[in-house]
Amino acid sequence: MELQLILVLLIAFLLLGPEGMLNVATKLGEFMRKAREIIDQIKMEAYLEEFNRKMMEEEKRMKEELPEDIAEELKEELEDVYEEETPPKAVSENKKENLKEEKKEDEQPGKASGDASNGTSEGAKV
Repeated sequence: MELQLILVLLIAFLLLGPEGMLNVATKLGEFMRKAREIIDQIKMEAYLEEFNRKMMEEEKRMKEELPEDIAEELKEELEDVYEEETPPKAVSENKKENLKEEKKEDEQPGKASGDASNGTSEGAKV
């Protein structure tokens, strides 16, 4: 095999000359580079197809494992969380009334507790 290759190269060198061999080697190098790029592209496409197939299988498996009424379960859990975080309506109304009363007291001059204008405070009475 090696002897045959050397013989072919020697005959090509004699027929083409040094410049012709250089051109052939350049074109052969370009051809090999393009062939390698195409092979790499095909490998990448095959990998991506396999990856997508596995992802689709995993997604299908996950859907089968989930209970059918997952939406109902999530809705119930969210309602429970919302009820825990939201104060009852009566408590909310009491807070609103207290805030309104505090605003009225703040708006009336001289009525605030601990007023510094009269020189006394509730905590300083003896």
